[in-house]
Amino acid sequence: MKKIIAALMAIALTLALGACAAEPKTETGSIIQGTQVPVDPGTATQAPGDASAEPGDATADPGNTEKQPVVGSEGLVIDDYGDYCVVTDIGTFSGTELIIPSHVDGKPVKTIDEDALFTETAVTLYIPWTVKYIHEDAVSSCTKLESVTFSEGLISIGWGSFGGCPMLKTVTLPSTLERISSSAFRDCASLEEVTILGNPEVNSNAFTECPSLKKVTFSGNSGAAYKVESSAFESDTSLETVNFSAGLESIGSFCFAGCTSLSAIYLPASLTKIESSAFLNIGSGTLKVYYAGSEDSWNNISIASGNDALLGAEIVYNYAG
Repeated sequence: MKKIIAALMAIALTLALGACAAEPKTETGSIIQGTQVPVDPGTATQAPGDASAEPGDATADPGNTEKQPVVGSEGLVIDDYGDYCVVTDIGTFSGTELIIPSHVDGKPVKTIDEDALFTETAVTLYIPWTVKYIHEDAVSSCTKLESVTFSEGLISIGWGSFGGCPMLKTVTLPSTLERISSSAFRDCASLEEVTILGNPEVNSNAFTECPSLKKVTFSGNSGAAYKVESSAFESDTSLETVNFSAGLESIGSFCFAGCTSLSAIYLPASLTKIESSAFLNIGSGTLKVYYAGSEDSWNNISIASGNDALLGAEIVYNYAG
């Protein structure tokens, strides 16, 4: 009997060792092999990785809305603040796919600190739904960064956060976003299109000096009030079309000054004020305005001096688009 028991134990040990050998290993600068970064339900853009849902992923079961934790890139410096964590430095990360983890030791990663993620190697960046705040200059001057996935849940993008990223091509910002701070995307030479899914306040110079930017779309449907401050899109010489969602109340001074290619702008009936020189030097006789309100409502908008190009534009009233 002892020999039989010993034999059975030997067989069990052999099977266990074989199973261990099949487990995925961790590689420096990457997530665990075979682990998918799940798509945040309701997010317009998909996280990096395999598009198909895996067992346990929230997207695999339509009735399961609980998000699964995102395994982040190795090497990042992340500080524990008690109830939450903060990414404070790029650390030893040197890969091309930079993934911010959603949790560390079960605690949500809520903030990317100022100057935290300067990297000379990352081409893509994934920011999970747990991140609420991206602080000043957090990802600025990353020379190879081409795309960023922002998840629903983000509240604020800080001053200069993505400024001077010359390879960044398109940006889609979530509906939860409340503020795009000054110079947040300033001097992004290759940025061509910006889609904003909510109604955030856009601070001064947020998208200034983006010479390749052609199209900006605000697609929020909440009707929440917001404003676009001075010089937000100044000197974007390739900008052709801007579409504002309902809720816009004011356009700041010099907002579109020097946007010499601007040919179409869609304005909601909620607009009440256009400050001085907001449409200065945009080109003679090229602008067409699609206005959601009546002609009487348009005439009640306070339009300051220096906006001759706007006043002389062709206006389509009661546009429902």
